[in-house]
Amino acid sequence: MKPRTIRHYVKEAFRSLIVNRLMSFASILTVASCIFIVSLFYLLAANIEFFLSQLEDNLSIMVFIDEDLPAAEMTPLHQRIVSLPQVRSTEFIHRDDALEDLIISMPGGVAGFDSLRYSNPLRHSFIIELRDLRYHDEVKNALAEMPEIANIGDFSEAAEIMTTVRDIVRVTSLILILILAMISIVLIMNTIRITVSTRQVEIGIMKYVGATDWFIRWPFVIEGLLIGFFGGVIPAVLCRFGYERVVEAIAGIPWLNFIEFMPGEDIFMYVIPLAVGLGSIIGLIGSFASVRRYLKV
Repeated sequence: MKPRTIRHYVKEAFRSLIVNRLMSFASILTVASCIFIVSLFYLLAANIEFFLSQLEDNLSIMVFIDEDLPAAEMTPLHQRIVSLPQVRSTEFIHRDDALEDLIISMPGGVAGFDSLRYSNPLRHSFIIELRDLRYHDEVKNALAEMPEIANIGDFSEAAEIMTTVRDIVRVTSLILILILAMISIVLIMNTIRITVSTRQVEIGIMKYVGATDWFIRWPFVIEGLLIGFFGGVIPAVLCRFGYERVVEAIAGIPWLNFIEFMPGEDIFMYVIPLAVGLGSIIGLIGSFASVRRYLKV
């Protein structure tokens, strides 16, 4: 494709946007509104995922070792636990260390519980971190088959709740994106259809003198792409400048300052391409579908 031809396509696309500026402006605002809602929901979903991942780091399976297990058998047991494919890491807690931590945490301090050092009632233990909470029951069942383990700390209810919340957020996000994308595509199709209908005579003359279908279609395709592009840039900019302010405002509320949000530079390396890319794709799909259906001369 020659540069002069490309300039012609782009020029015609911008001319159509200007001539039909009210409809084009309405389309851009509608696409921007849809993408803005998608971006907001993505920000919410990403931060929920981030918050859940922080909770996952604090949710670990704790197993207590049989007190009759010889010290020589402790290392082989550790290796068997680490070898489980769903286990991310393990930490061995000596019974004496666990007792010291318990004594320090008690209200009476060392003075009230110092006698426990002479008859330590605690067991050796392992803290096991999982690769994903979905593997909780699988790992728990594997640990239950090890006779050296006397007791297993269980948080299956918390794991089930967290995985359910995560699944709901993911599915809802996908459904919302699909619905809003369809709304935007329909609106862009209507915009392109109006443009095509107002230029039927011009298009007929162009076809009569030998213009190819793609020579006629390209300006409309570029027009839809521009509508989608601008409709994606606007919410991306708004979200980028508003995110930090919202995070700072929430952090200033005493009873909400425990919530940790994703850093802006981390989350917007995905949000900006998502908004602009989704808007552009919606514009292309809408323009292609409209031109293919209504460009019949």
